[in-house]
Amino acid sequence: MSNAPVPPVAERLHDAGIIDEARLAALQAATRAPWWLALLLGFAAWIAATMIMSSFFVPLLAFGSGPVARGVGGLLLAAASAFLFRLRKPFTDQMALAFSLAGQALFVSAFAARFFDLVEGADVLALAALAASVAMAAIPATTLHRSACALIALFSLAWQIGAGTGLALFGVALAGAAVALWLARLAWAAHPQAPLVKAAAHALTLAALVLAPYGHAHSALTALEEALTGYQTGFVLPVYRIGAALVLLATTAWLCRDTPSLRLPALAGALLFALATHPAPGLLVAVAVLLAVFHASHRPWIAMTLVFATLYLGELYYSLQDTLLVKSIALIASGAVLLALRTLLRARARRIA
Repeated sequence: MSNAPVPPVAERLHDAGIIDEARLAALQAATRAPWWLALLLGFAAWIAATMIMSSFFVPLLAFGSGPVARGVGGLLLAAASAFLFRLRKPFTDQMALAFSLAGQALFVSAFAARFFDLVEGADVLALAALAASVAMAAIPATTLHRSACALIALFSLAWQIGAGTGLALFGVALAGAAVALWLARLAWAAHPQAPLVKAAAHALTLAALVLAPYGHAHSALTALEEALTGYQTGFVLPVYRIGAALVLLATTAWLCRDTPSLRLPALAGALLFALATHPAPGLLVAVAVLLAVFHASHRPWIAMTLVFATLYLGELYYSLQDTLLVKSIALIASGAVLLALRTLLRARARRIA
């Protein structure tokens, strides 16, 4: 049983005779540990996992560093991870996460020609990572582990798609899927498969925010892509910008579905905002995700989305693609649109009150 304090609401329900001792004990067992205690337990678990894996790799290397030995070692670590997750303790959960990630990496490396040769045959490695992450995401585990596995699967799939318009469409699809899941949180929160859906929502959100700069002409992602592959942006920019704008418009329309009087002004404001921020389409994705996670009342993602939006603004400011005048006009126009929408919403709220 957890040593974390029982929530005051549970104590009051027990004192009022609404719940019995068994239910109170169940709530106490399900109570999360304080964040500082969870952080310390996680730090200790990763140190312990590192030491255990170090002692594990020594006899493994004694059998050789060939693909078979690496594959078997990865499967053993994955099995140990699945066993530790069944204990449902903060310490063992973090240790199991370390074992799972190490096992997946070892399994994927078995498909490389040499132990540290992870560049040659990268498509095969991406397929192996996709299969391993999907398999590990299916086992009963924590939301953090499933989110990490889903994120690995998404980026493996992105590697398979490759640079170009397909990756831009994939980034737009990630943003749309993430927004749709958060907007429908009330529908799946009580579903038996809610932990899997929640992990998918986390992974889709992070992947969409990370890939958002891909729609910018000289972002870090596109610069790295052109340096490695020689692929020019081509239709990537208009495809991603249009797709991001459609995601924002669809999100706005869904949120205003019960208020017809507000739907047209909100959609007009979203369209004007999309036109004003076209040099930085990552802001469109960030705003769409922000609206969705705010609707879902998920405070950590609200904060993270604002951080990503700040990074996109910094990227726009330091970009050499547009002149300072164009950047200033874009920022002034987008700010004016947001202030106008805020004034409209406040006026409507006063009329309702």
